[in-house]
Parts: sequence; structure tokens; C-alpha cells
Amino acid sequence: MTEFLQYLVGGLATGSVYGVIAMGFVLVFKSTDVFNFAQGDLLMLGAYITVTALVTFHLPLGPAMIVALLAAAVIGLAIQQLIIRHMLGQPLLTVVMVTIALSLVIRGVVVILYGPEDRTLSSTLPNDTLTIAGIKVSELDLTIMGVAAVCVCLFGLFFQKTAIGLQMRATAENPEAASLSGVNSGRVFSIAFSLGTVLAAVGGILLANRQLVSPNLGEVGLLAFPAVVIGGLTSIPGAVVGGLIIGVIEKLATGYGNASAASVWVYGALLLALLVRPYGLFGEREIRRV
Repeated sequence: MTEFLQYLVGGLATGSVYGVIAMGFVLVFKSTDVFNFAQGDLLMLGAYITVTALVTFHLPLGPAMIVALLAAAVIGLAIQQLIIRHMLGQPLLTVVMVTIALSLVIRGVVVILYGPEDRTLSSTLPNDTLTIAGIKVSELDLTIMGVAAVCVCLFGLFFQKTAIGLQMRATAENPEAASLSGVNSGRVFSIAFSLGTVLAAVGGILLANRQLVSPNLGEVGLLAFPAVVIGGLTSIPGAVVGGLIIGVIEKLATGYGNASAASVWVYGALLLALLVRPYGLFGEREIRRV
């Protein structure tokens, strides 16, 4: 039982990162109807910017994180203005291919600038181990889960209490009606993409504290994809719950089996979710008249 609880805590910590990344997916999709397959590589880019701030500019960890998040916001805005804005209203396959191409471009640029070698953060978050009821829990895992909880609360308040949050909800519900009501959809799309990129960078910073930073770090975004589908494409709380589910499944599969088989269980859970509840645990069923 102790072993199971140990894996469960580790899975919740990893799943919290997936949940943060998945929130970025959902935020962009809700506001623009664009599913950004470059989210994983934006995560990787955020981790590399943090490394650069630490190693090249010798900033402390806190300011380095702030620099990475600000840079992510600017990068997200630039991508939306220069690329995504021109894709709105285009066929779904065209938009998907553009985001996949963007993902490959980001990865290629990172390899050119930094090389293929793995890097480590010169300064990391506290990682001492605590023992609670016989279960070992690292301070880093607790920090990661705390950051995920704070992100959920902040974005919940943002959507419920701020004017731009209400505009984003209105645009997601009915873009044409929102525009007719005076909502600046272009501004909403820009903010959504910037915030989605910031969330990807948050995930990248958290992962950089747990593992080596490499161009392959962007592949973690592929594990956030099942989290989004399981939680629901339009639900931010669902994205977090989906991330936690995927993290626990991956950790249990690794602990009781082997790491190479973990992805089989993860995508098996995705397949089951699509068969049983294709709109996700917290998603809204789309009703169409025949």
C-alpha cells in the first residue's frame, strides 16, 4: 500500500505539470478554435530561455523565471500576430499542419542556437525529501502541485472577474455574437495565445527542475494532449484533472511495469475515453440537429 501511495504522489506531481500544459491547450482552443500542436515545443523553449537567463546572464532563479515568462508572452503574441491570425477561418487540416510546422521550426531553431546537448539548470527549486506517514515526498513535487493549484485559481478568477476574461468566454461561446456586441476578437485571440504560451513556459520551467533540458523536452506536450481530450477540450478544470489522471497512469505503469510501456497505458486510456465519452469528462456535448 505504501508503494502504491508513493507512486500516486509522484504521479500527481507529474500530472500537475501535464495539467498546466493542458490548460494552455484549452485556453487557446476555447478562444480561437485552434488546437496548437506547437505547445510542447513552446514548453521546451521556455525551459531553454530560463537556462539562458541563469547561465548567460547569471540571474537568480526567481528573476530568470520572470524573464522566461515575459519572453514567452511576447513570443506567443508574435506567433499569433504573424502566423495564427492569418489561419483563422481556414480548414482545420490547414491550421493543424501550420502548428505542426511551427513546432518543427521552433525545435530546429533551438538545436541551431543551443546544440543537441542536454543542459541542466544551474539553480533549481528546493528538492529536499519529506516523509509523511511513511511516504517520501519531495519539496519540488509539493511546489509543482502548488503551482498548478495557483494557476487554476488565478485563471478561474481571471475568467470570472475580469473584463477581458468575460470577453474571452463570450468569444469562445459565440465569436460572431461577441464581435457584434463590441468585443475586439483580435485582442482576445492575442491575449489567449500569449497566456497559452506563458502556461507552456511554466510547464517547461517546472520540468527543467525535474529533468535535463533538451530539444526532446517538447515531446512532453504529446502527453498533455491525452489530458486535454480526457478532461474536455473546452474545460480548464477538466484539463487539470485530465493531466492528473495521465500522470498517475504513467507513474503506476512505470512503477509496476516498465517505462517503455507507460505510453501504451496512457494512449490506451485516451482511446477508452474517446470511445466512452468523446467530449471529455468536463466537456460539453455538442448537439446538432439532423
